[in-house]
This record gives sequence, C-alpha cells and structure tokens, in this order.
Amino acid sequence: MKYLTIDTTTKVTALALAEDGKLIAEGFLHTSKTHSERLIPVLDQVLKASSWSLEDLDFIGVARGPGSFTGIRIGIATAQGLAQVLKIPVVGVLSLDSLAWAGHSRSEVIVPVLDARKNEWYTALYQWSEEKEQPLCIRKPFAVSPEIWLKELAAMNHSFLFVGDGIPRYAGMIKEYLGDWGIIYPDYLALPRGGYTVRAVWEEWQKNQGQTQVEPYYIRLSQAEVKW
Repeated sequence: MKYLTIDTTTKVTALALAEDGKLIAEGFLHTSKTHSERLIPVLDQVLKASSWSLEDLDFIGVARGPGSFTGIRIGIATAQGLAQVLKIPVVGVLSLDSLAWAGHSRSEVIVPVLDARKNEWYTALYQWSEEKEQPLCIRKPFAVSPEIWLKELAAMNHSFLFVGDGIPRYAGMIKEYLGDWGIIYPDYLALPRGGYTVRAVWEEWQKNQGQTQVEPYYIRLSQAEVKW
C-alpha cells in the first residue's frame, strides 16, 4: 500500500511518501513561509524525486492535532481535498503519537511537547514497547504549563526523553527540574518528521482502514472560537 503523510501541526511542514510502513521519500521545511506557501511545492518535489504520481496513492495520512489551529486545518483540508479527488481514504493520527516515534527503542519515558502558546505545552507520555515495536501512550494528551508538568515529572523518579518544538524555550527549565534525568533531543531528531508520521499512520491504517473525513483534535478552543 502506497501512501502520503502530511504534518502541518507546527511551524514545520513535514511530508513523506511510504509503502507498507517503509519510508520512501521525505520533505521537511522549517522556514518563514507559511504552510499554504510550502505544502504543494514540497509535495511536488517528493513525488518527482520518487517517480510517483498522486494516482499511485492508496490512501493519505494526516496529523490532526494538537498543535497550531491554522496548521491543523490546512493539513486536514489538503489531505481530504486530495483524497476526494483521488477517491481514496484518509487516516488521521495525533501529532503527539507521531512524535513519540522519535523515541524508537529508547528506555526512557517519551515526552513529546508542542508549543501551545499562552506559556503552555501540549504533551502526553509514551513508553516504547519492544513486544509491540511501537510507542504506547501511557498518559493521554493534555495542555499544561511547563513548570507544573516538570514538577510532576520530577516527582516520578524516572528518566525522560523530550521531543517536540516546545523544547527550545524551556530547555533550561527542563534541566533545572530534571537534571540528567531529562534528556533533550536536538532539533534534527526532536522536530516533527515525515518518517515519524509514516509509522504512526501505518499502525493506524492496520487498525482502521481509513475514512472520508478526519476530525481535528484541538484539546482547547482557538482564540477566535473563545471570543465568539
């Protein structure tokens, strides 16, 4: 099964092409341009480099949140628009589930953190399972202030692996509360990657063969919705 994955839940535009869970090509852009400006050009490049066409795809996977409200909507709209034209199903996965694949085979508890603005993170907890060969969610996604979350983690007396775009601003705080128990991945491993979404989407596809509509996963209302 050939498929495309899209993750625009952060400032990174991350696309990938895969077949049966194996990464074929990956597109990654972290620039000042918007997702609307970057998405289609990156898609064209990975298709051309792989000698694939859209008609080769069997389904499309998309990260449906949490993350940037605008980014989530752009990703889902693009995935569903392409799927409707191609008459193929769509698979939605959580952005934190995708990021957790950065902790492949690690013994530490995996802590993906995404910038939720308002001095908060979107986060969850995962543990790598050697038996199932995938990260298992052990605490569901929620929004929390970094300080409150780090205090809670520090009380667990465990080692933690941090990934995600919420790290840079709070790297010092992570070390302050966790010391050597807080392991911080560098950007080239910590930021959303198409390869991570490829794995999360493939696992979801094997459980659920896709659908025609994907619902966004926001955790909380956007500022516009709050004002309304």
